[in-house]
Order: sequence, then C-alpha cells, then structure tokens
Amino acid sequence: MKAVKVESLWWRYASSDRWVLREVNLEVEEGEIVGILGPSGAGKTTLCLSLSGIIPHGIRGELRGSVKIFGVDTSSSSIKELARHLGVVFQDPDTQFVTMRVLDEVAFPLENFGIERSEMFRRVKEALEYTRMWELRDRYPFELSGGQKQRVAIASMLARRPRLLILDEPTSDLDPVGKREVFEVLARLRDEHGITMIIVEHNTEDLVKYADRLVVLKDGEVIAEGDPRSVFSKAEQLERLGVHVPQGSKLALKISRKLGELNGYVPLTLEESAKYLSKFRSYLRVNRRESLLVGGKPVIEFRDVSFVYEDGTLAVKNVNLEVLEGDFLAIIGPNGSGKTTIAKLMTALYKPTRGVVEIFGEDSRDLSASDVALRVGYVYQNPDHQLFCNTAYEEVAFALRNMGLDEGEVRQRVEEMLGFVGLSGFEDVPPYFLSKGERQRLAIAAVLAMGPQVIIVDEPTTGQDELQSRRIMELLARMNRVGRTVVVITHDMKLVAEYARSVALVRDGEVLAVGPTRKVLADLELMGRAGLEPPQVVRLSQMVLGEPALTVEEVEVYG
Repeated sequence: MKAVKVESLWWRYASSDRWVLREVNLEVEEGEIVGILGPSGAGKTTLCLSLSGIIPHGIRGELRGSVKIFGVDTSSSSIKELARHLGVVFQDPDTQFVTMRVLDEVAFPLENFGIERSEMFRRVKEALEYTRMWELRDRYPFELSGGQKQRVAIASMLARRPRLLILDEPTSDLDPVGKREVFEVLARLRDEHGITMIIVEHNTEDLVKYADRLVVLKDGEVIAEGDPRSVFSKAEQLERLGVHVPQGSKLALKISRKLGELNGYVPLTLEESAKYLSKFRSYLRVNRRESLLVGGKPVIEFRDVSFVYEDGTLAVKNVNLEVLEGDFLAIIGPNGSGKTTIAKLMTALYKPTRGVVEIFGEDSRDLSASDVALRVGYVYQNPDHQLFCNTAYEEVAFALRNMGLDEGEVRQRVEEMLGFVGLSGFEDVPPYFLSKGERQRLAIAAVLAMGPQVIIVDEPTTGQDELQSRRIMELLARMNRVGRTVVVITHDMKLVAEYARSVALVRDGEVLAVGPTRKVLADLELMGRAGLEPPQVVRLSQMVLGEPALTVEEVEVYG
C-alpha cells in the first residue's frame, strides 16, 4: 500500500479565482523521504494542508481529484481519524502551541492518544533530548527564541511517531548545526521506526543527504521529480526558480562549463564536492573580493553589558561591542544565544541590567524607545508582530503621521519607500494578503520611511526562497551603500558571507569574536566552538585550495 497517493489534485481557496494546485500527481512509498522544493508561492504549504486533511475539512475552497493516506481518502475521513496516521509540523510553530510548558506541549498529543504514562515520559524525554530542548522543558513556549520554538514543535511530532510525518520548513528558524541535527534525527526515525516523511525545505544542502526523491513545484504544478542528483543536474533552471542549489554543486557545474562535462554526475554533499574539486585543483584560484572596512565612529556602543530577564535568565553577559557608522554588521550565533536580546538593547526596548549601552553617545537608560526609533529602526523577526493597519499604504504612513508630517510629505515618502522595496502598486492591498517575503519588505519600508540612520533586521530571510532572500539582502545592501548603518541577525551563513562587512559571533549571551567577515567565518575552530558551520564553499575552498573563498564567485576557473 502506498503511504501517499495524490491523483489529479486541484485546489483553489474560496477567496480567490486562482488555482493554487493544478493537476498534482504524487505517490510516496512507505519509509520514503520525499523533499518538496519550489519558490515561495508555488503551492508547497497548500499541498501539505491537502495531505493532512486540513484541506478540505478546515479551509473553504474548491477541491478536485483525490488524496489518499495509507489508502484512506482525506475528503471522506475526519481530521481526527487522519491524525492517527500522520503528524504535521507547520512553518510557524506558534500556531501549534496550546500549553503553558515545553514538557506539556510535547506530551499533549500523546495524552490525547492515551499513551501509557511511563512510555509517554520516555518518548517526551527522548524527543526533547533529540532536539536539544530537554534543559528548557519547564519554560513557557512563547518565551523561547524562534529557533527554540521550532525545536519544540518538531519534538511534539517526533514523540508521536506517526506513520507519516509532514514537515513544512522544519529548519527555517534553526542555526546551521541545529538544521543538520534535525535531519539526522529524522533519518534515525525513518531507519528505526519506518516513518514516511514529506519535507518542504529551502535548505537543500542538508535535504539532499537524506531525501530519496525530490519534487519541484512551480505555480501549483509539478515540473520536476526524481532522485536528488538528477533534479540538481538542472541547477541553472532551479536557481532561476528560486531554489537554492548546494554550493558544491554550483562550483562543480561552474568547473564543468569551463573544463569539461560532468557526464551526468553532480556532486551533492561536501565530501563528494571536495573529491570532485580536488581533480581540478591546479585550475582553481581564490580571487578575494574584499569589502572596504568602515572606520566610522561608533553609533551604538556596549560596555560590559549584561541583561537578566524577570525570570532570572541571564541572556547577555559582559558584552563589549561597537557598531560603527556605515558598517554592515551580521550578528550570528546558535538559537537562544542572545542575539535578539542584544538587538533590543540596541534600540532601548530593553535597558541593561549592568553596564552601559550608548546610542549616538547617549545612555540608553535616559532614552525612550520612541525617541530611539527615529534614529534606530528595528524590524522584528516575524513581520506580523509589527503590521496592524488595513493597507500597505497606511502601514508605511502610520509612523509618519505620528511624526506630524503633512499629508503631501507623507504621500511622497510612502510612495518612495514602497517603490524602494519593490511594492509599488500594492498600496491598497491588506498586509495579510501579501506573501511573507512581501510583508517582510513592507515592515522594512515602514521603518525606513522614518529615516533612521541605523536599521536592525532580525532574521529577515527566514522561510524565504533564494530569490526573495536575495531581494531582501540587496535592499539592505542598497541602504548601506547610501550611508545607512545595517545590522542583520541571521542564521544564513551564505548571505553573511556575501553581504556583511563584519561579524559579531555570539554564544550563551557572550560575544566570542568581532571582526571582518572572512576572518570570522574561516576560523573553523571558533565557529565550531560557537555551534555554527561556515558556508559550504568556505569549507570546500579551505579543504581543496587551502584558502577561504566566501562565495562561489570568488573561486575562479582557469584553463
């Protein structure tokens, strides 16, 4: 019996005339791991909702065709009945939390299924240890960092051990090591318990190690399907779609175009890529493209800063850090390391428990957050936390009107900022009708309109496809080129390597290192100590050429 059988599936939401899924056919064998790729808006999440039975039972719209899970038709079975066979991890973990404690969150579905108490505790403990959340088992889920929340959502499904596990962007909020660990756990569950998995994922470098097959969606249609090597042999087409191609694969294809054919073989993993590149070592050279380091004065300065939350959690410990005028600074570190807390200290949303934070030379304890907002703009990790108006135009205009500007200047600034972020023509669109990438850019526009000299953006590319991620980072780079100081918190080491001038490396509330991007990312011992991994191309170039390249473009091919 097939674990999943989808035949001629079409779906459109009640609020739209557009078909989001179009003639989708898909079969998944028991015990198989299938990866779903595609640009944002391709229909990946809608497919997950269809497989879980939430479509059509929980969402209004029109469905054609059929979906069967272990022979059970989802249209004629209740969600409760389907839940006995499958589990779903959604992209936004907040939508899944129903209890007041991490331990209870993971135990909750097991209680509903009547699992015996000792077995329940064993599974909960195992799932939380798998996801490195056991030490936080008594915390309130909504107090956790974005990545920690995602770990809890994954743990709650791992403990259930459903026959089919559907995961929609399960690692989007996780640090690089966390991403790898989640995939290792998923592989163990498949090997030890025979669980079938369907994984929607932008993080292809880990996915290709474990997926048996990949399915590529575009505009609701399946446009490619096959084993990972055959799918990524069409790397250029995938990149144009917005699918991230592993850097080792991109580099191998770059070499083959210059020196010879790959003959159908595309290296996928770090080890495969290193072996392939070693054959061409004498034809390769790292051509460093260094950004000019800024020498401006500090606009934000931390001196021996510590911060303790009301529950006693020491989130920031003795931090000394300068943000220089005109810099493009990336703050990196594992989940729960204190990055967001540092950002909120930079904006006077939080005041230091000990030490001093100076913002443009003034002690933050003497400043209100509203005073600072005109000079230091902050874009939250989740744009929905700061979007509340009825239209995109009103969203950008809101703060400008509070500043007392006349309507003529408000209109001019709104139109300028919406154009700057690529949202011209969306003035009358409600924010929640926009994609997450568009909402992220709208939040950036609303902050930029106030004309801050510094902009801090927390995880701006989480859950974005390759094209959207680059649009957001290019937007920040443009702002930096016209004199704005940019601070980005991110887990995407590829984007750090490509865009940041300098890096602050944080772990357990402490700043372990601050320096030029290449120096920090290429220090494998330091990165490992912080629980991070540099981009694949940094490791590859060091392994093969003995010198770190930050991007694939920096590796030049001669011959």
